[in-house]
Amino acid sequence: MRRLADIVAGTVLFVLAVPCLLLAGWGLVFNAPTVSIVAFTAGWILLPLFNRFKAIQVLKFGVSFVLIPATLALSPLMIGEVDRQVEALGRKNRHDLSAFDLRDRVGIYGLNIVMGAVGYPLYPEASKETLLMMLEPGPFARRVFHSEFGLGSRKVKERLGEFAAGLETDDSSSTRSYGPVRIEWSKSDYRLTEPEARYALALNQTSLTAKAERRGERWLIDVRHEMEVKYPDSILVTLISRPRLRVEEGLFGVLQNCGWLHPYTAEWRFLIFSDDKRLK
Repeated sequence: MRRLADIVAGTVLFVLAVPCLLLAGWGLVFNAPTVSIVAFTAGWILLPLFNRFKAIQVLKFGVSFVLIPATLALSPLMIGEVDRQVEALGRKNRHDLSAFDLRDRVGIYGLNIVMGAVGYPLYPEASKETLLMMLEPGPFARRVFHSEFGLGSRKVKERLGEFAAGLETDDSSSTRSYGPVRIEWSKSDYRLTEPEARYALALNQTSLTAKAERRGERWLIDVRHEMEVKYPDSILVTLISRPRLRVEEGLFGVLQNCGWLHPYTAEWRFLIFSDDKRLK
């Protein structure tokens, strides 16, 4: 029984170690050595190799106590390394694919994965859209998501609230339509401290349409907002001001042109009654 428990524990530690080691490799490729060192250290601690030696166990145990505070202390330096490399790559001619060698492309591809993975806890919708670009979207290049998270956006809620307010209970119509209405967010909304950041990152330049159908004395609204999940040729977005972290979306556009990332149309859908308090 103990043997089985050791195998399970070792497997779990190995699975956790692999992303850290991959991150360490990406840090070397992307000229972010501090990221590489911290990630490799985490992977080394987790990797169940040589743990049968007492000295190794003691060393890993001691380093694990230092790793978290060291990571927090080194965060500005790691962010700065990534920002500087983004700036360096951004100076290259993005219309000339030959200007980006294999190392550049692998580094940018890894950055796309890192952004999606790191941002997922706070920005799951944008992260999901980003990570899915690595997969072929199918013949129609469209993906449908069922979620009402867009109601958290002031801009989306205002548009739907206006439509819902015009639906009268004594209206003789059985259906009413709204849109399409274009909703956009500014570049400043992309900052991670802004309240609209979650929606700007996932829904910018969305086309909002809605269809209301009578349900007795109530109206049920079928909401659809869709946008192109596609990187532009050039747009520099500041995600964090201090320490500064910028992303040149045009770099990912290079990978689109190389066939490494695949644009698609994202369609977000949900149902809501017109008298829902969230629309007030």
